[in-house]
Amino acid sequence: MHVWRIYQGLLPAILGIGTFVLIGATSLAALLRYSELHSWLEYLQQPYLWRLVRFSLWQALLSSGISLLIAIPVASSLMHRRFYGRSALLQLFSVSMVVPTIVAILGLVVVYGRSGWLNQLFGVQIPLYGLVGILLAHVFFNMPLAVRLLLQGYDLIPSGQWRQASQLGFSRWTAFRWIEWHYMKKVLPGAFVLIFMLCFSSFAVVLSLGGGPKFSTLEVAIYQALRFDFDLNRASFLALLQVSICTLFALVVYRIAPVNRQDVSLLAVRHYPLKDSHWAKLVDSLALCCAFVLVIPPFLAIFDPIFSPIFFKTLQSPALWLAVWVSLQIAVPAALISLLLGVCFSVVARFCMSRRYVSFLPNKIEHLGNMILMVPGLVIATGLFLTLRDLGFGFQSSYWIVVWVNAVMALPFVLRALMPIMYQQERRFRNVYLSLGIQSWSRWFLEWPLIRRSVAQALGYALLLSLGDMGVIALFGSQGLVSLPLYLFQLIGAYRLEEGACVAVVLISLCLLLFYCSSRFVGGKVSVSNVKN
Repeated sequence: MHVWRIYQGLLPAILGIGTFVLIGATSLAALLRYSELHSWLEYLQQPYLWRLVRFSLWQALLSSGISLLIAIPVASSLMHRRFYGRSALLQLFSVSMVVPTIVAILGLVVVYGRSGWLNQLFGVQIPLYGLVGILLAHVFFNMPLAVRLLLQGYDLIPSGQWRQASQLGFSRWTAFRWIEWHYMKKVLPGAFVLIFMLCFSSFAVVLSLGGGPKFSTLEVAIYQALRFDFDLNRASFLALLQVSICTLFALVVYRIAPVNRQDVSLLAVRHYPLKDSHWAKLVDSLALCCAFVLVIPPFLAIFDPIFSPIFFKTLQSPALWLAVWVSLQIAVPAALISLLLGVCFSVVARFCMSRRYVSFLPNKIEHLGNMILMVPGLVIATGLFLTLRDLGFGFQSSYWIVVWVNAVMALPFVLRALMPIMYQQERRFRNVYLSLGIQSWSRWFLEWPLIRRSVAQALGYALLLSLGDMGVIALFGSQGLVSLPLYLFQLIGAYRLEEGACVAVVLISLCLLLFYCSSRFVGGKVSVSNVKN
């Protein structure tokens, strides 16, 4: 009876993961059914294909490397320095990771464009359309993500090591060399793979800032094959090639990466002062200034149209509020589905931690959820549409396709927020649960005060990613299914740039409002001690 209660609580989570895998496999199989394998050899001989692959790899490697090189000193500075506005900067980093792509691009254009702030103030022009613009946008998105992931690595360091370093009079460099780097190198491979896959499969950034076929990627080529040519054969070939490259890259990195483990006794990291110096202060100041310059000006530029006389006129447009309603109809259910899938993955992963014969599975389960980044969302959406069409559902299924794809594409970010805290609670309270016979949902009621902030963060990430998606909605969007990002893209395409900038303000304001509501009403109040830590 006791065993049945254990597996009864685990069964819904297994069904959730099974549904995720089944729908993904069905979508790929439906697309491959329309493929002509004999023509794939011809594609492999095309120089244009290998130019796409080379540029996709090159810009992804550069973006990942630059993001991590900047993030390492920034994370170290945020760990050791306490200054006014630090918590606000961390919240801004959380939002900038998942800010709608088209909105961020508008902010970057206002700051770095030909008539942007940088050119007006200092007379400096940056070639924004091309590789430089793509790298700038990717660093804007992924450097804050890398900082957050590295700070999670700092949370793995037991307080005793910081206390001993303080007693021995370690300098910042000595502490970094002998303490920080040991834990940071466990987080870097996973962060590098995640950022690489995000950049390799980048769509809206390359489509907007690529500037032409010379700076195109596989993801854009898949969109062109589906949207303009409806060439399922070519799209399936490019998708399979992208999945193969990402899988091979991830396997190589994870093969050489050290195991990332959480200290069972760690409850909260206590800060102990280290030996300071002018050089340490200078390096920290430069790192934080670099982070400020990269992240804050584009955010400020987004809100610049508020002072424009056309702003209030744009707010009176019925099309704008219809797009807001459509975006909410997509984002809310997609975020809830993504959070539910994340909980299913977390429950199964931590169940396997305490079982000897399946103790190797938690990392594999987490990697399964992250693998969705290797598969283009456009391909999943197209395969799912073909499957539903064969079952008798036509374009009326487009809404649910968009919702599901947005949900699964946000899953890696949800897992990043949920998995560490779930692993930590399992190691802390496993023996207590076993001795008292506490299983299934009873554990959630007990753990809710400890995990609610991470759940709120996961929900906020899923909401913002779904709200700002422009890939799948651009493929399936119709007259009655136009979200805010698609509406904004249509305005820009019609050269109504001022109206588009005003719509961008509405979109980013809605994102900030939803993220605040998620943090406040799901995460609860943050105590002063938590803010200081």
